[in-house]
Amino acid sequence: MKREIIMPKLGETMEEGYLIAWKKNEGEKVEKGEVLFEVMSDKTNFEVESPYTGYLRKILIQPSEQPIPVTTVIAYLTDTPDEPFEIEEKKEIKVEKEEDRIKISPIAKKIAEEYGIDIKQIKGTGPDGRIEKKDVVEYIEKLKGKGEGELKTEKQEYEVINWTPLRKIIAKNLTESKQNIPHYYFQGKVFVDNILKIKEEKEKQGEKYTITDFLIFFVSRVIEEFPLIGAGVINDEIRVYKNVDIGLAISISEGLVVGSIKNANKKTIKEISEDRKKLIERAREGKLTEEDRKGTNFVISNLGMYDVENFYPIINPPGVAIMGVGKIEKGVFPEGNAILIRNYMYISFSFDHRIIDGAYAASFYKKLRETIENVSFKI
Repeated sequence: MKREIIMPKLGETMEEGYLIAWKKNEGEKVEKGEVLFEVMSDKTNFEVESPYTGYLRKILIQPSEQPIPVTTVIAYLTDTPDEPFEIEEKKEIKVEKEEDRIKISPIAKKIAEEYGIDIKQIKGTGPDGRIEKKDVVEYIEKLKGKGEGELKTEKQEYEVINWTPLRKIIAKNLTESKQNIPHYYFQGKVFVDNILKIKEEKEKQGEKYTITDFLIFFVSRVIEEFPLIGAGVINDEIRVYKNVDIGLAISISEGLVVGSIKNANKKTIKEISEDRKKLIERAREGKLTEEDRKGTNFVISNLGMYDVENFYPIINPPGVAIMGVGKIEKGVFPEGNAILIRNYMYISFSFDHRIIDGAYAASFYKKLRETIENVSFKI
């Protein structure tokens, strides 16, 4: 019996995925539940298990940097290794390359790229209309009006960086976010002297925590009072969750991914710190799971360690709010009749105006600032 293997829908908002690798070769036996192929979607790699036991008879689509719509048939399994079967006509999905459409010699292509020439404008004189080196040179000379003489056009030096599947996903998600979500922003200056004092005391006790650990701790508890901040928009539904998960923007070599600290409002700062370290480790090893990606509606993005003072991050769908964190600085501030040196940092917010009104967002910010500055929760 012939069985279809399709690009699976691995999340509610997933519309397409990237086929990263096949774990089996054509002709090999596959057990039900055995990993058959690997897919990337929404910045996360998934190992997809075979839904059947059988033999991988035909791979229709090879790994590439081209997105594949969900439910597309990508391979066939059969119950036995030699039973006859027919392959249904399917629309082929392949990576489209410039040289697939236009025949051009390697040296001609290299020269055209160096001079920023669109090869579609060049008529080839080689076999079957192939563009040769002289065709490119003559075209450039014609543009510059230098006749048949020596080519003197200045080169445009550049390096081409290919779009990776992860970078394509990041570009798609952020573009859709800015186009479809009406962002509004505000920022505030927050004193962090008390946090630094507690951080120092914890270090003396042998416990080292980052500023991000403290922010996750405080933000999660304030969101308990303002649950709309942690909401998500999925399938045109505004979903307000009972649990408070906090998303964390994590920089990896290929780009930026987001994972979540689950039920952060119920955890101690030690538990939060441990979860954060494990989450970052999985992210940088490319092992974030679908569970890691859930609960990333409200996201904290901290660039303070890169000496950034302030920035406005883009909302991470399906979330409706995101927080940007800048570096800690010292400043001179009046307090009563005294002048004090205080530690402060800027925190900024981007909100989805469809869901969160300005007054609600401002009330959330006011409460968060009071909590950070006064540390009203037991750490």
